[in-house]
Amino acid sequence: MGKKMSAETVEKLMRINRDKHDSIFISGNKYGYKVDVNHPLISPLYDQFKFEIGCNILSDKERFQFENLIIQRYGKTKK
Repeated sequence: MGKKMSAETVEKLMRINRDKHDSIFISGNKYGYKVDVNHPLISPLYDQFKFEIGCNILSDKERFQFENLIIQRYGKTKK
């Protein structure tokens, strides 16, 4: 079996992961995306959007359409 992590290591990793998901927005994406679809608040909305349009993988046009809906809903400022 693998090595066990200490409680301190687990806590540190959880803190890093929590800090990473403070904002629903991302910056510096080379494809021009602005919304983090892996954010816990956004992921269910992203899955619902994909279900509603009948796609598992979105085109750039569809992804930007989704992002525009999210930006309208949550505002244009980084949170």
